[in-house]
Amino acid sequence: MLCVHILLVSLPLLVADAAHETPQQVVTRYNNYKAICNGLGYENLGCKVKSETVVFQSSLTKTMTNMKNEETVIFDDVSLNEGKAYDRTTGIFTAPSDGFFSFTWATLTKGGQYFITEIVHNGQRMAYNHNDGRGIDIYSMSTSHANIKMKKGDKVWIRTHGNLGQYVYGAKYCNFSGVKL
Repeated sequence: MLCVHILLVSLPLLVADAAHETPQQVVTRYNNYKAICNGLGYENLGCKVKSETVVFQSSLTKTMTNMKNEETVIFDDVSLNEGKAYDRTTGIFTAPSDGFFSFTWATLTKGGQYFITEIVHNGQRMAYNHNDGRGIDIYSMSTSHANIKMKKGDKVWIRTHGNLGQYVYGAKYCNFSGVKL
């Protein structure tokens, strides 16, 4: 606060003398005041840099049946991948920086079938999606969401839960998306 007060009090002096100084002299004087503030323990916060954009949207093109226990669901059609953090070949999102990330995924199964998935952060289950079309004659859709605090290099993916990956409809009806908050 003292540094701000010193700069505010000194501002009229900077402006008044600036008429008789070269631009380089004004900059030098400003840097001297800044050095005094830094010497008193105040740090220059400067302009806040906006974080990089990280967002992806992917869909499933192939219908999958009888998937194995904890098998990764690979959403292979990527329509948006700002930050290039989602890998369409592995189905894994890798955090390019520390932060909070929001993920959503949806699955569609047909009547008489089911498809149960989970979102995984570095191997740890975070949330589930239970889509059960048994006992109905129409398609069943289910959506889940998870907000996850991640460090750079952390990984997130969707996989089947247990041996319950029975049937998921492709044709881009199922999707997985994420965004850095």
